[in-house]
Amino acid sequence: KIGSSGAIDELIAICKGGDVTCQRLAACALCNLVANHQGNKRLAKKCGIIREMADILKTSGVKEIECACASVIFNIANKSDKEELEALEVLPLLRGIKNSRSIDVRLMCVTNSVGETQSNAFGTY
Repeated sequence: KIGSSGAIDELIAICKGGDVTCQRLAACALCNLVANHQGNKRLAKKCGIIREMADILKTSGVKEIECACASVIFNIANKSDKEELEALEVLPLLRGIKNSRSIDVRLMCVTNSVGETQSNAFGTY
């Protein structure tokens, strides 16, 4: 119900600006919303979450926010997203962050419904 209430759009907006702590916490909340929940994954993709998180990842400059955004992308991405991630030129960044280093393995999968990241978005980078 949280995802369908509009929370995903609001959390994306918080990630894009404001206080660094709020940005990180919003990205962590998104990471949790899309982990192991196919309905939230579909809603988040409709909101353009991959592009939004990629843009933040490329421009933030704050490791905690980068790590949280990478976790969101890792939790939602699968084989069908590889082309978009390549076009966004974000794969090298994802490979350089501990919790999304295995993004290439994720992009070989048709689904991402199992084996979600043990999110390190809460402080390990």
